[in-house]
Amino acid sequence: MESLPVMIELIVSVQKLAASVRRGLVADFFHVVVSVLIVLQGVSGYPYRGDHASTEDLVKYYFCCLYTTREICGFLMLCHGISVSMSTIERIKRRLGLRRRQNHTPRFLVHEMILELRPEVYANLETVRLCLRAIDSVGVESRRRHRLLRRSYFNSGPNYLIHIDGYDKLKSYGIAIHGAIDGYSRRILWLKAGPSNNSPRYIAKFYLNFVKESRRIPRVVRADAGTENVILRDLQIAFRFAHGDAMSGLRSFSTGRSTGIQRIERLWRNLSESFTSFWRNKFAYLRDAEIFCTAEPLHIECIRYCFLPLIRRQLQEFMETWNEHRVRQRQIQGHTGIPNILYFQTQMFGTFDYSFPLQCSEETLDELAVEYSEEWPTRGCSEEFLELIRYFTGEEPALSLIPQNMNEALQNFCVLIYICVIPFQVAFKRYKLFQYIYDV
Repeated sequence: MESLPVMIELIVSVQKLAASVRRGLVADFFHVVVSVLIVLQGVSGYPYRGDHASTEDLVKYYFCCLYTTREICGFLMLCHGISVSMSTIERIKRRLGLRRRQNHTPRFLVHEMILELRPEVYANLETVRLCLRAIDSVGVESRRRHRLLRRSYFNSGPNYLIHIDGYDKLKSYGIAIHGAIDGYSRRILWLKAGPSNNSPRYIAKFYLNFVKESRRIPRVVRADAGTENVILRDLQIAFRFAHGDAMSGLRSFSTGRSTGIQRIERLWRNLSESFTSFWRNKFAYLRDAEIFCTAEPLHIECIRYCFLPLIRRQLQEFMETWNEHRVRQRQIQGHTGIPNILYFQTQMFGTFDYSFPLQCSEETLDELAVEYSEEWPTRGCSEEFLELIRYFTGEEPALSLIPQNMNEALQNFCVLIYICVIPFQVAFKRYKLFQYIYDV
């Protein structure tokens, strides 16, 4: 009896399909075909913030994420089970006053906003291109001249092969980054910053959080041969051991050189251009001004405590922006489009999700997390340093001195250097002096 509503909906969809074919309505034909796919395959949830949202709220949310009407229609049908036509979405947009054409900020205001690094700007690609040429003509010309010949990369669908790797460009300053990306859609699965990316327990925690959130197991995980991946490798092989396909068990985890992890290595280059270079220059300035020393462990603790919350927030913003940007068409093999669209709306591109269902309960995942994984320490600092912060501020270290911008982070760092490092160094010199007098 539970399948009766499904059968009724399927019969109605087929009747609509036949009527659409007779009338020759291509748009309705596409609409009904997707509706039949929903009935047969079910729906999967897109990470929309908020439950029980109305159709208008969903349309406004995806419109603000800069998706087109066709892409919004795909999200509603394939991810939320709401079957509406594109003309209905257009009417909803007009009723809500949502429009992009002839709603752009004047070019001179865009120019000023870019210089002030303010995000409250709406402009088309041509306006941004002209403004960038006016602001940074040297950078535009240098990017035009250095064109790379890229190798061909093939991936069948979402979760067919995911790439994981660590990023160590800020490691000399006490900050380590780890990330994962889907090889087909280029969607970033996680991007984390902390004190270390060498511990296998930290890496296993990222993987278990991803599995717990998606309730799916990727077909193959690709990584280098580093020892930080050993627990993740064992978990992936154990989860995929009983699936019975050609890549189950030991073949579900692939190792190789770092240069072979193409997707995430390309991501690191984009991250270096828009994120890493800025922070390396900031930390190098502090080092050259003799405010910060990479050889002092207490300096490293202060860097992590003051700057890590800001770095994590910027990495989250980078990940969200990346997953919603449109990958341009290039003369290489592979699908192009928005990573979120490629990852969640697989039927639109003639493929499917290659992941496998998780065959254990959430309680089992929690037990595995306790046994084989570990969270990063609070603010990336040791317990001794956190006790020192608690002594000086009288507050919990996780909640105190949280910076909202770079200026606040620099002020907090200078204050901590003064109240923590200098008294410590003075006390250490006095201890050495007393020890020398005693020995004499």
